[in-house]
Amino acid sequence: MKKVTVVLQKSPFNTLRNSEALRMSLGLTLANNAVSVIFTSDAVYNLLPAFPENIKSPAFGRHIEMLNTLKCKLIAEKESMEERDVKDVNYNVEVKERAEVFKFIKESNTVITY
Repeated sequence: MKKVTVVLQKSPFNTLRNSEALRMSLGLTLANNAVSVIFTSDAVYNLLPAFPENIKSPAFGRHIEMLNTLKCKLIAEKESMEERDVKDVNYNVEVKERAEVFKFIKESNTVITY
């Protein structure tokens, strides 16, 4: 099984970028891949309760929920969350320190960044 990691870095506001990255991550589960998604930098805002129509963004929450259902590993970088005062996330994610995130990425077979 191939370990594929998708790294989201951008804000979810006013863009399709993160929604498409999450949708693509779901597609990657159809092959023999162990898919993980890492939220870092402004992408940690994806984890907050949101009303996508108010931020001009497609509904990305359903993609995150489906990744949870499929037992994909979802990781939020602790330092990014602290820098942006993101505390109460809306989804089941592991919070890891930056060094752990780098190690996780290094151990991946394939890394896709958004």
